[in-house]
Amino acid sequence: MKVVSPALRNLSHRLGLYQVTNRPYTTILVEVLLNREECAMFEEEMLIGGGDRSIALETRCRRPIRNVIERDPGERERRVYERVRERFGKHWINRKPACGVYNCYGMVFASRRTTIEDDTQIPDVLGDDGYREIGEDEAVVGDLVLYQDQRMGMLHVARITRRGDLKVLYALSKWDSTSGEDEHHIRHHCWIDPDFQVELQFWTDRP
Repeated sequence: MKVVSPALRNLSHRLGLYQVTNRPYTTILVEVLLNREECAMFEEEMLIGGGDRSIALETRCRRPIRNVIERDPGERERRVYERVRERFGKHWINRKPACGVYNCYGMVFASRRTTIEDDTQIPDVLGDDGYREIGEDEAVVGDLVLYQDQRMGMLHVARITRRGDLKVLYALSKWDSTSGEDEHHIRHHCWIDPDFQVELQFWTDRP
């Protein structure tokens, strides 16, 4: 892995972003994705922390899901999101500008109402809510694509929106809790750096 600045050293590597541990949920784009100057912009923002409000949220089996309503993005977050789009999103289609409240898991599993802050709960959500894994050729609009790294675990979830030419799948993503929403080819994402070893999984709640 590339060396990160001291202010980021104690962060866990998730979602293609850094997730702050032992404090209210907030995220900051990884130094792997952006240059050091851009990451330095966010060190002060990171220390402020995220929101402190949450909602009652459970799986269908009434298992509690930890969450927090993320604060709105500031100018710095908006600038980083635009840089991410410039670097990775040449062919992305923007649905919604940078916003707070929810992340990718909150978009998919909580109707855009909150940020699901612990990705280790996602397997429980999938199981309790009746999802099953399928092959890529079986996926249809409304199904999910999960992004996993061989070493770092779950990174991201997106909802499939359409099949394009040559039956290529497209999906809708919210890259973190302060980014916007973008439709993209499922393999045109943020984790193309060699430090990542991304694998895609496909899930459906259809019988």
